[in-house]
Amino acid sequence: MVGGTGAVGHTLCMETFGEDQGGSARHDGGSADEALAWAAGVLGLEPERLSVGWERQREWSSVRRLDLPDGRRAWLKETPAGLRSEMSLSACLARAAVPGAMPVLGVEETRGWLLTPDGGPTLTERYGDGEADAGAAIASPWEQALRGYARLQRAAAPLARVLLASGVPDLRPEALPALAERLVLEDAPELTRLLPCWERDAALLSDSGLPATVQHEDLHAGNVFADSLAAFDWGDASVSHPWLSLTVAVQEPWELAAQEAYLREWGRDPGDPRTASELAAARRLGRVGRAASWARVRDAVGVPPRFGHPVAAWLARGEDF
Repeated sequence: MVGGTGAVGHTLCMETFGEDQGGSARHDGGSADEALAWAAGVLGLEPERLSVGWERQREWSSVRRLDLPDGRRAWLKETPAGLRSEMSLSACLARAAVPGAMPVLGVEETRGWLLTPDGGPTLTERYGDGEADAGAAIASPWEQALRGYARLQRAAAPLARVLLASGVPDLRPEALPALAERLVLEDAPELTRLLPCWERDAALLSDSGLPATVQHEDLHAGNVFADSLAAFDWGDASVSHPWLSLTVAVQEPWELAAQEAYLREWGRDPGDPRTASELAAARRLGRVGRAASWARVRDAVGVPPRFGHPVAAWLARGEDF
């Protein structure tokens, strides 16, 4: 996960680490051994000196922990064609030295390989998920994390066009109505009644005065390192109105203080009626963003049956706020 910066190769993320483990992965960028040899080269080591200490394979990515001879660790992520914008995004943020961005050791964009240093435990691993103590332990660190995330977004705003040109998905407000219509027609035609609402929401966000910037799309405490407060696993990220991140980032009562801190970092008063209207619009459109993420997975590798129909499910939640 994260420990320091290094050289960025062609261009360069991580993923929430679950319990499932798998064998050597192939994501049409070459064999696992080729990826391991590449990672060893980035680290200045012979491949046989690397030990794979943990691995997890899913349809949309595989992640392996590499244990180095000196006791350090690095993480190797491999992604299939169609889901590699994370590589370009991570490399761009690293090259621009965006404050709070995840450090990168190397990236091979054309083959979907990303190498990052170890970042230690996540906020969830250190403080729990807030369920046992109503957020008493994690509320303050989460507030700090969202403040830092807002600063990252503000610093990355000038890179928006570069990110779009590199293939990061376009979820800017002006693009959202057409995207929402396409997703509804493809996956949930019974929800056409929501399209006018989303169109109004998009117009409101277009007039908000806030710049389009990088938007994590799956920002939660399990995707933020406890020590650095850097977010990782940017595989779902897009360029959009920054506040769409709050759809995932703020879902429990104990997270509301963090939301207020985030809004103030953007120079907005959480109690202002216009701020409240824009926030509600962003959270509704955030459902469209989540649906779009699953649609990209569907188009690239298919949605595993165990997830049901996530595109339609997220769209159906698009009037929650």
